[in-house]
Amino acid sequence: MTKAFVVGWPIAHSRSPLIHGFWLKRHGIAGTYERIAVPPEEFARFIAGLPASGFAGGNVTLPHKEAAFRLVEPGDELSRRLQAVNTLFLRDGAVRGINTDPEGFLANLRA
Repeated sequence: MTKAFVVGWPIAHSRSPLIHGFWLKRHGIAGTYERIAVPPEEFARFIAGLPASGFAGGNVTLPHKEAAFRLVEPGDELSRRLQAVNTLFLRDGAVRGINTDPEGFLANLRA
């Protein structure tokens, strides 16, 4: 089973588990998408523990996007330019990050 998350502070208001849970079910993917509340002072510890957590990756929301960039290996040029990541994943035992925010924002404008 694939496990994913959205991490932020606060996070109880996030609708991401509802949205991603719908698509997991719709596409027959065995998995979960969970909210994880992490205060800023504990975020580095959260990132350090991610490889052993059983999660495949997840999304980062406020206030952690810039801290995530500093704590992981940026996986794309856009993340390096923005100095922020909103998506985390594991590769070769390392936590990496990319930023999909601009693409989503522009797609919304086009629509």
